Amino acid sequence: MYEMATIRRVFEKQMKLEVCSIHQFESVENNKVYRIETESQPYIFKIYKGEWPEDEKLLLVEKLLAEAGIAHAKIFVYSRDKTDFPHGYLIEECLPGATADRLVLDKQEMVGLFEKLGALVSRLHQIKMKGYGYTGSGFADWETFSEFMYDSIGDNKANLLAHDLMADEVLEAIGLALRKRLKVCDKYASVLCHTDLSTKNMMVNEGDVTLIDWDDVYSLCWVYDLATLTFWMKREYGNEDAEVYRKAFLDYYETEYDLDEFDQVEPVIHVRIGLNDLNYFAGMPEYEQVKQLVNKSLEKCGMDLWKCLFK
Repeated sequence: MYEMATIRRVFEKQMKLEVCSIHQFESVENNKVYRIETESQPYIFKIYKGEWPEDEKLLLVEKLLAEAGIAHAKIFVYSRDKTDFPHGYLIEECLPGATADRLVLDKQEMVGLFEKLGALVSRLHQIKMKGYGYTGSGFADWETFSEFMYDSIGDNKANLLAHDLMADEVLEAIGLALRKRLKVCDKYASVLCHTDLSTKNMMVNEGDVTLIDWDDVYSLCWVYDLATLTFWMKREYGNEDAEVYRKAFLDYYETEYDLDEFDQVEPVIHVRIGLNDLNYFAGMPEYEQVKQLVNKSLEKCGMDLWKCLFK
């Protein structure tokens, strides 16, 4: 009750509007998200649980999306002030429609949805960035994609080793192999990547698709965004349906590069994404499924170490 009262007070002070009702969204993984109803329109109120996303990033993303003419939720207040919430909060537009994961769609309708997503992400990847990796003010620190991919393994390493899930020396060897394989991607320009493409972040309204939740934006190359989507598809739908939806997306995705090159690096990037998911799902039921996907990706890459990665 205290938190609800604080949300009401902060919202009414910032927006100069009276709150009619507050409803918390369930099953939100990283932050607390609420829908606030006023007499004129609804709003989204997000309370951050940590220091992520980076300062200034969401305001930068909104600016870039607006300049590119890509539909998005307008941000009204973004604050890292710790007075009322330890890690800050966000007030933004509540877009009409429903997220795709809440809709009952048949297979053909899902195909149409991923075709529209492919066209949308094509436009997103036309937004050029500087450097690779984490971005706040618009400048990322890594000069190449492959080096960032290698260095970012350290973000997961401590937790994986703490759970005694894999050997340190094998994980290091996998990291070096990934860096070597991904050097072919260093020729790709750094672009704005959502990196959390899935139905939960696709708002659907009268057939139109709008991406939401830009907390995990990175400055990376186009292949990474596509690989995050296709890895998620394998987890969500299994191999057969995942291939159908992957094809639908790629049929409508346009790039200045050779799209066939994605086939070569996709399983390599899946290994890196899988390590991140293993870190997140350590101790959870989803861990075993992700482990199987990582093993299959390693095997597909032809990496000799895949059989001894896990203890």
